[in-house]
Amino acid sequence: MGHRLNPVCTPAETSCPFNTPAYAAGLGHLGAVEMHPGGRFPVLRRPVPGTSLWDGVGPWPYLWVGAPSDLDALREDFPHLVTLTVVTQPGYVPKARFGDAVLLKQHFVYDPTLPPPAMSRRARGRLRRCEAAGTFEVVSDRGAWRAMTDAYTGLVRRRRLTGSLFDMPGGHFEAIADLDKSVLFRVRDAAGTGAMACGVVFGGLLQILHTATTESGLTWNASYLLMHGLQTFSRELGVRLLLGGMPESGTDGLRIFKARWVNSHAPVYLLRIVNDPARYAALCSGASADASFFPAYRNRP
Repeated sequence: MGHRLNPVCTPAETSCPFNTPAYAAGLGHLGAVEMHPGGRFPVLRRPVPGTSLWDGVGPWPYLWVGAPSDLDALREDFPHLVTLTVVTQPGYVPKARFGDAVLLKQHFVYDPTLPPPAMSRRARGRLRRCEAAGTFEVVSDRGAWRAMTDAYTGLVRRRRLTGSLFDMPGGHFEAIADLDKSVLFRVRDAAGTGAMACGVVFGGLLQILHTATTESGLTWNASYLLMHGLQTFSRELGVRLLLGGMPESGTDGLRIFKARWVNSHAPVYLLRIVNDPARYAALCSGASADASFFPAYRNRP
């Protein structure tokens, strides 16, 4: 299996593409890009409904926090934003001295240096049938990113995610394609594309951003060959494979499927930064009592 990428040995905190304005610009459905005054990383500024105020969120899927000074910058250098909601990279655990940081989820990880995950007899049988029917490939043609966008749009429609955080605009996929660290994967059979995935390679990691199975691929379990191919790619490149966590609406079936392909997990934390406590308290008046949601004023009944 050939590929166009070489192992990336630069430190992840200096090479993470999610910390760049070019990538953040593809997340226009979350807000407008605002760079840290020192140019260190972007946040996405968004209006607080019904007010003249603003708050901010970190880039999706996470902001890479390097030195402790990054935490200080998040807490001190955006005073005009009432709150900041920032997801940090898998495996990073904020120090206790940093305000309100909570465990958000566990990230599914395949580490090629660890023993491979065991597969059930049923799963092995499905994979063998997939290997007989289709092929896994790394795609270097930039035009193929349009097919990734189409496949993902179909997934959003099937899962009724339209209008949600996961309803990614076309510009998001263009921004990924423009990254020199991006990589695109495809599974296909004689009838055409069955499944696709896209991600980025940096700092010894392969972070998968999206996977999508087509209507045709659903009929022959193309996702099995896709996941197996991602494992193989990870081993060949010598990087850890990060497959994301479980969304709030995720089913037990999705959890079981993801767990089948990994041999490790990494915690992901949420930073809940309040820059203006008085305004935050006023905005939260009458909000839902669900303390797990932040900022609470965006969780009105």
